[in-house]
Amino acid sequence: MQKRTVILMIGIDPAENTKYGVRVSLQLARPQSFRSAGTDSPDTEGKRAVVVSQEGEDAADAIRKIQLSTDRRLFFGHTRAIVIHQQLAKRGVMDMINPLLQSRTTSRETWLFVSQTPARDVLEYTPALDAIPSTYLSNFFENRLLLKHSYEATLGGFHQRLTTPGIQPVAVWIGAADKNLSAPRIHGFAMFRGDRFAGALDQEQSLGWMFVTNQFPKSILAFDCPHHQGGRFTVDVTSVKSRMRVRYEPGRPPQANITVRLRGWIQGGICVQHADRAELSELTRQVKTQVEELVNTSLKQCEAADTDIFGMGRDVYRFSNEDWLGDDAWNHAFARMNTNVKVDVRLQFLQSYTRIQLG
Repeated sequence: MQKRTVILMIGIDPAENTKYGVRVSLQLARPQSFRSAGTDSPDTEGKRAVVVSQEGEDAADAIRKIQLSTDRRLFFGHTRAIVIHQQLAKRGVMDMINPLLQSRTTSRETWLFVSQTPARDVLEYTPALDAIPSTYLSNFFENRLLLKHSYEATLGGFHQRLTTPGIQPVAVWIGAADKNLSAPRIHGFAMFRGDRFAGALDQEQSLGWMFVTNQFPKSILAFDCPHHQGGRFTVDVTSVKSRMRVRYEPGRPPQANITVRLRGWIQGGICVQHADRAELSELTRQVKTQVEELVNTSLKQCEAADTDIFGMGRDVYRFSNEDWLGDDAWNHAFARMNTNVKVDVRLQFLQSYTRIQLG
């Protein structure tokens, strides 16, 4: 028998009893195979994981206190997610995640979340589709339901972006539980300036960022009908590919040209009636217009926060290194970015056996 306590998730909240301390909560797997029948307490009966918390001056201090209160050595090799309260993330997260980054056992593919609600609450959710919240979240990202390249939302992805000139880190932005699934509700993506939380993109704004950074997975999206007020039609997006070119001279606003190519099938909706050439052309124009709006809205949100999560500065650093003056200078320049967005949309009707070509 290995005397280990397996940590599945970590939650970090502001301390309740001190102004600057933190409260660390650990979701621990219960070693059911080592228990005999009838030994469960009423509070833990039937649960596969329990949550324990301690306050400390920092995360390492709180974890040490938890270690001293259990008879097994804490093991972080199976930790699947870290949840940090939004209020704490504004102070900076490196002091909290650095011990895990330096650990030999903690996986760099551990998911990183910023939560509007207390992190301990997230650890205590019991999703309807899985008895262990960490497994539910792991499956969600490993199946690429949210991001095409899920590493961007992990501990390792955060650190990689943080240490790469010209690109700022992101994390998944979550809130209170979805009542139907009893699982964290994903609101969008948290933006960072350095290691400090600087703002967030909601779900629609996140789509613009995902389009530009080639992060959008194959999925179905709904768009507004051109002429039916309140009506929507759905598109099965099969691929999104983008290209970005940035020009920058110190002292002048940067220029960026972004091209987004979207391909997909029109599935249906109230405004899909004739499935003819004219209708296809009209719906294609509508998708093009809305994708442009999504990208521009996302860019404006990032510019307002002075944080380049698109990686435009990375292109300047790589291809015009003589003009690179550092991340701080670039973030201020990024806020004055002049951007030209071009969207190329090619759609087909799902029920058509022959491809309809646009002239």
